[in-house]
Amino acid sequence: MTNLAEQVTLTSTDAVAVESSSTSPRSTTQNNSQTITAADGSASAASSSSVEVVSVSGQTSDPDEIETISRQIRRALECPICLTLMSVISCYCPNGHAVCEPCMLTLLNLNSARENPCPLCRTLMFQSSGTSAMIFKLTELSTLVKVKCSNWQHGCTELIPVRYVSDHESKCPHVPTVRCQVTMCQWMGMYEQLFEHVSSSHPGVTVRTVQNQLKVDDLKDLIKNRRRIYLVQSMYGMIWVMMSRIARSRIQAALFMVNDQRSEKNDVNKVPPDVRYRITCFDKDDRLRTKSRTRVINWSTLLQSAECQNILTGMYTTFRVTTIDHMVINWFRYPMNNQNRTPATH
Repeated sequence: MTNLAEQVTLTSTDAVAVESSSTSPRSTTQNNSQTITAADGSASAASSSSVEVVSVSGQTSDPDEIETISRQIRRALECPICLTLMSVISCYCPNGHAVCEPCMLTLLNLNSARENPCPLCRTLMFQSSGTSAMIFKLTELSTLVKVKCSNWQHGCTELIPVRYVSDHESKCPHVPTVRCQVTMCQWMGMYEQLFEHVSSSHPGVTVRTVQNQLKVDDLKDLIKNRRRIYLVQSMYGMIWVMMSRIARSRIQAALFMVNDQRSEKNDVNKVPPDVRYRITCFDKDDRLRTKSRTRVINWSTLLQSAECQNILTGMYTTFRVTTIDHMVINWFRYPMNNQNRTPATH
């Protein structure tokens, strides 16, 4: 089994993404000693007969190459327990197997002080001068080597020293917070990417309207226990329209506003938007058959919250489909006094 030092050596010989003052994408230095400035401003000397430096400037480097290098570094420095990047490395294994510091602390707390086997080779772990020296050098290197943020697909362009990746990604403004609600779809991304994703991956689901109205035809074609979903782009924002047949003669429908407030992505008790809706049903001759009362549009975060599954049923309006052919859904601004509002008004 390849140990950590060998993995990092293999990765480093391919390419190491570090900050370079050179104007060319690649520059090879033949000096026996090269001074590299660390992220904290300190300088360290790296002895090498030939050191390849890859610029990380977006103007001079190939983005695909930087992505490839970042993947190689992340793979070489992946904790074998939690499978995340080892920002802080711990190694007490005589065979050189390392884990991240949080996992090492967990191992030490779970096992007795006398018996702490390596999770990979089961050799008893102990701290030695050899492993300590290796970890010291790798830790020093982790402040110099930079990788792309794991949220680069969602718009983050930052290159972060390995040592500080966890800190950055815990606060990254590009962390995906919006889920696709189409059945069986596992996509998760940014608010700005949702409509494009649904349009390209789920044809027929997206609707654009400036009238704040949606007409739904062929209600009798709804299959039992199957959902019909629309993502509507309106003047008030994106709205999920969720419909399903819950019995042979009954269907239910509800509207949920997509929440783009990342700071409140986990706040299921957030006050609903000042938007309400009403559903009007017609028969095949376009004669009015029934009309729902005005209801609140709740946030779509309720759909993915386990805490709110028991109240979701009360958010739907139920209709009998024996005489209904199509429906028209209208939504409109309905300002209310915030002091009198509740999170889930039905």
